[in-house]
Amino acid sequence: MKIKTVSIKHFRGIEDLPPFDLKNLSMLIGNNGTSKTSILEAVNFALSPSFLSGRIKHTDFFKGQDHPIEITLEFETSFKAMLPDGFQKQEVDCNKVYLKVKKRDRAGNGKAFSDIVVVEHYVVPVAPQTNDKGWEVVRKNNSKFKFDHRLLTFPIETEGLPRSYYYGKNREKQIQKGFNSSISSVYDDFNWRFIKEVRKENEIPTDPPTPDFFARKQTIENEIIQKIDEKAIQKTFNSLNKKLDDLGIANIGISFFDGNAPFDTAYLNQKLEGLEIPVAQLGSGIEMIISLLFLETLASLSKENFIVIIDEPELHLHPTLQNKFINYLVGLSANNQVLLSTHSPYFFKNSITNQDIELLISSKDTGKVLVENTGANFGLFPWSPSWGEINFQAYNLPTIEFHNELYGYLQEANTVSSETAIEAFFIGKGQTKTKQWKRLHNGQVGNPYDVSLMTYIRNTIHHPDNTNNLPYTETELDNSIKTMITVLQTP
Repeated sequence: MKIKTVSIKHFRGIEDLPPFDLKNLSMLIGNNGTSKTSILEAVNFALSPSFLSGRIKHTDFFKGQDHPIEITLEFETSFKAMLPDGFQKQEVDCNKVYLKVKKRDRAGNGKAFSDIVVVEHYVVPVAPQTNDKGWEVVRKNNSKFKFDHRLLTFPIETEGLPRSYYYGKNREKQIQKGFNSSISSVYDDFNWRFIKEVRKENEIPTDPPTPDFFARKQTIENEIIQKIDEKAIQKTFNSLNKKLDDLGIANIGISFFDGNAPFDTAYLNQKLEGLEIPVAQLGSGIEMIISLLFLETLASLSKENFIVIIDEPELHLHPTLQNKFINYLVGLSANNQVLLSTHSPYFFKNSITNQDIELLISSKDTGKVLVENTGANFGLFPWSPSWGEINFQAYNLPTIEFHNELYGYLQEANTVSSETAIEAFFIGKGQTKTKQWKRLHNGQVGNPYDVSLMTYIRNTIHHPDNTNNLPYTETELDNSIKTMITVLQTP
């Protein structure tokens, strides 16, 4: 179960972002300030099952305006919503999640302490609405079950709708215990499995009888106390319990972990030379990877799919580990979906040849955020997209590598290998000779002659030993690349 398209309106810096496609693994690249993080968080909000009204701030509305935030996720296959119908449930096929957040009118009585927003968050049936009041399905007894979006509202029981896990730039919270953190989900599952096994042990008699878990726990705790000063601890608790007796309060003791939920106080660590070092001290990049591996393990045990959303996974990871981590994410995306933003070439280099990876470019055009699927925009070369294309299109970064790539491809594709031939080709495409080049031959400087800007820069790159010509500027490099792209795209 994977998200097919995403559309966003009036969320932070996004006014109206038309639907764009996702694949098993989708990477958002682009300059800072093009709403990559906002796109990731919008998807995460749409997949969050509850408590959204307390997480949306007034700054989340586009330019502080009153237009409602709207986020729509469409899935490639349908999932089921289980709607209560008396003592039964009706299964409804759905394929979208819709989130609408409006500012609350705070002028009314009794609203001073209300949430600042009103949230509509529901799943959308595959079938179109039966009428303006909602949908209806036919029960087994041929009667009609009628419902509207209120019965489809989160939290709702579903089957097949994936859960999302968001790793923002603040990685630490995912490895810590807390609401909806990855590690808490793992520990909750472990606690459930533990209690299940303890109950099973108590139900099976043994010969000779063996102490139950809680008796063994008490023995271990007594041993720990003995290592300190048992008499001092007994004196402390005897005095405390005497005072509690006077107040009619039951006595208390000391326990080192909750026997009913032992993983609530657990923490991950590495054992190095006899020391236990908490994972929290190994770096937030390592924390994220460990949390994600735990999440994958838990999902495999429950046979559930999930969606992982990561903002800049390269943070705090050295290049070798970045390379290994993206290979892991590619494998993970075979059965789950991964959506991330990145500035690291170690991540997006694999997208060039992998058909299961969607490379998305976020940009701004006259203040409007755009997301473009690269498959529709790249294609200058048979091997597109190249690193040079990606850097130029996503980051507005002209590079000599991209210039060489364009110049060489124009020569090869048009059989104009010599300088004279390609200059004639440029003239035939409406270009002019705006620069003068001085050749260096056997240490002798030749007379200057007219060349196009493209050839001037090409010669400067290929003949660094010739210092008799002025260096080109970044603006000239950018203009030369744009000119060659125009020539390449002109029949």
